[in-house]
Amino acid sequence: MITVEAPIKDAKNPPKIIFPDRCVNCGKPKHVVMPMKLNMGVEKRGRGVLMNFPVPLCAECEKKEQRITYVTLVPFLIAGLIVGVIAFIPAMLIAPEGTSQQTLGFPFVFGGLVGMIVGAIGGTVFEFVLKLLLAPVYGQLLLKRPLTILGFFNDSENVIGLSARFTEEKKSLRIMFENDDVAREFERLNS
Repeated sequence: MITVEAPIKDAKNPPKIIFPDRCVNCGKPKHVVMPMKLNMGVEKRGRGVLMNFPVPLCAECEKKEQRITYVTLVPFLIAGLIVGVIAFIPAMLIAPEGTSQQTLGFPFVFGGLVGMIVGAIGGTVFEFVLKLLLAPVYGQLLLKRPLTILGFFNDSENVIGLSARFTEEKKSLRIMFENDDVAREFERLNS
């Protein structure tokens, strides 16, 4: 695994990152380009600035990436929704009804809060267990991927064969390649 850092001189004008015209995972000819975007944390003309870096994948690796999504994101959402609804109903029923205009909907708000928290925890636990059970099928590709709930908060993008995240204070983008040849070609293209 090779790590490459792309410097970011101006957060309002992030650099254009160029990937080799082949799959970042296996090196085969590209079939599709996966759009990856990270929030720079600044605004330009009233809009948030995003760093775009389209990542090329071959047809086979694209299918693997979709299957990994089916094992991580989809179970998290479905299990989280089911557990959240199950937690919402009793929380709503036990919450005291408000007596003033501002607190009349309190049982629904309280039930929603409890449902969201319990749903996120339940979805994460279900995703973790499913990842452990399916690790022999997907191998390191699945285990290296962060849990979905952590992915929402860590400003990173992960795709088969590549992981990208900002360094401290967003001075550079750290890209980790699993394919050493693609990483070296990437360095040449972006030097």
